[in-house]
Amino acid sequence: MSPRFASSLLAWLLTYLIHSTVLLGVAWLVTRRRRLEPAAVEVLWKVALVAGLVTGTIQSRLQLRTHAAVTLPAAASPAAPDVREPAIVPGNESPVGTTSPTSRTSTTSTTSAALRAALPLLAILLWAVIALASSLYYVARRLILVGRLADRRTVSDGPLAATLAELQRTTGYRRRVRLTMARTISSPVAFGLSEICVPELALSDLGAEQQRSMLAHELAHLARRDSLWLAGASLVERCFFFQPLNRLARRELETTAEYLSDEWAMRKTGSAVALAKCLATVAEWIQASPLGVPVAGLAERRSLLVARISRLLEGRRVSSPASRRGWAVAAALGVAATIAAAPRVSQSSPPVPLSLPERGDSVRSPSPEEPALSAAKGRGGQGVRTPKRSGGLGADEDTTVVRALIARLKDENAGVRGAAARSLGRLGDPRAVPPLIDVLADSDGEVRSAAVEALADLGDARAIGPIAGLLKDPVADVKRNALDALSHFDQGVPTAPVLALLEDPNADVRHQAIELLDHLHARSAAGAISRLIHDPSPDVRHSAVATLGNLGAQSAAATITEALSDANADVREAALGALDDLKAPIAEATLVNLMKDPGADVRQRAAHLAGERSVVAAIPQLRHLIDDPRGDVREAATEALGHIADPAARQALQAALQSHDPKVRRAAAEALGQDP
Repeated sequence: MSPRFASSLLAWLLTYLIHSTVLLGVAWLVTRRRRLEPAAVEVLWKVALVAGLVTGTIQSRLQLRTHAAVTLPAAASPAAPDVREPAIVPGNESPVGTTSPTSRTSTTSTTSAALRAALPLLAILLWAVIALASSLYYVARRLILVGRLADRRTVSDGPLAATLAELQRTTGYRRRVRLTMARTISSPVAFGLSEICVPELALSDLGAEQQRSMLAHELAHLARRDSLWLAGASLVERCFFFQPLNRLARRELETTAEYLSDEWAMRKTGSAVALAKCLATVAEWIQASPLGVPVAGLAERRSLLVARISRLLEGRRVSSPASRRGWAVAAALGVAATIAAAPRVSQSSPPVPLSLPERGDSVRSPSPEEPALSAAKGRGGQGVRTPKRSGGLGADEDTTVVRALIARLKDENAGVRGAAARSLGRLGDPRAVPPLIDVLADSDGEVRSAAVEALADLGDARAIGPIAGLLKDPVADVKRNALDALSHFDQGVPTAPVLALLEDPNADVRHQAIELLDHLHARSAAGAISRLIHDPSPDVRHSAVATLGNLGAQSAAATITEALSDANADVREAALGALDDLKAPIAEATLVNLMKDPGADVRQRAAHLAGERSVVAAIPQLRHLIDDPRGDVREAATEALGHIADPAARQALQAALQSHDPKVRRAAAEALGQDP
């Protein structure tokens, strides 16, 4: 490492220390009274944590000169020796060199300059050693965690898996989620972007609603990418250990992640009480923080449990997106102000080196204020070329990595072949497409699945046909992965092999085939999909009904109407939505009966349709729904009454003004102000 590079890096680290202190300090001052919504607090801390890493770099690139700029002394180059011409003497006398006091002063100056140049290098080496050791300790703790969970097993069926699948469908979370179970943890945890691990006690000690709330909370962590944020914040905390506020930022991000995941789960499940009971039960399992590293879990921080349960039971209002956007704008302005006005530390430019005089000219020893000569001219007056500085990884090294991984696609070990395929997908190099297509014929199902996922990540149209060929694979997981991969493409996907999977014996395959046909907007598939409205799987029936509505399949309206009496509430609600999309008629008596449905979502949808279609016969039932146990049903019924131009509807709205629910009172007040 050259002294100049060390000095530049030290200047950047000191600039980061100043800027991060300003940004993180302001975030602490704004949020310390705990009056802001968690969403706003999260925005401020995330911006403060990340912005400190880039503001100094932007200042340097734009060469901004702030009023409080600090300049480090320039790194001195190694001094050249004092070069002197021999004196010209007559005859046979020998030339004798002379030594002046100026030469001794130059030597002292050179030694001082070398010491000054070494200080930044020593500081950078010390920082690098501590940062590396701290980061390796964190990685070691993560590896220990992975080792403790090595015996976790995949949960692919049963009530937990069904609940998770239903949550994914209702929340619109399309990424595939792996559900696992382990004995060695006492709190559910979300890993990365696609895994939820739950303790075995979740099956025996939690009821169905509590299990649903638990999975919704962990799904929220996956949707919000909390695991990645916490891992990144932990590494920033360790790499930049000299900034103690980074630890505070990471702790605040853990706190807001739990609050916001609670809110997300409460919105999606509609039950704050079930989640609060779940938290209280999980708290009884935990004796101490069991995992050792920050993770996105339901109750990893036991100290937060009381506050979270109180927040859920008190019905605190959910964070407003408008408020979050406002604070995001304020944070962006704060970052811009930091770039424009915050002090930065820079390295001064080194003085221009002097060249040695030509042979025969007099030689002057350098003064203490001047640097030593950096290079001497060679014979013929040609200067010595400065060696090029080494940069980052180049294209040649990238090519070497890709070729090495492609070679491992033929490894004798299936695990190695699968890992190589996944890595090639993450690297995103199009040269890997043909070899990965060849791997689709691998004898191991997991390797074929890995190759499919990699090709989906690459998004190359050349892979569409080969991936579609795997829709006939004997392994259900391979077919599911192939369907998921084809959903990454909008054009060129053949529908015939997808239609064939509508008769697959595996319900998940049938469900995913319908989802892909919906994504492709394959209207020609409406007839085949309508036959699945009576499928044994409620997930398949739900997807079939919803897709028919999305495809605008008017010919399937009668079949969809039959689904209004389905045994599954989600299917009934989807049928109402599909008929609404198709603008198909619904008997008034049927609509009124659906407003008495045990499923709250069905009652809400039926109330909405009754108002939208001005069903006068529904007024008595709508008036009854104003006192429904579910708040969204009460609000929907009130709004529906506002759409029906009938005196009885206005009387019901006047009665709604006395409701205990402020949302109902507000909706009624707004509706009564409209023209009858």
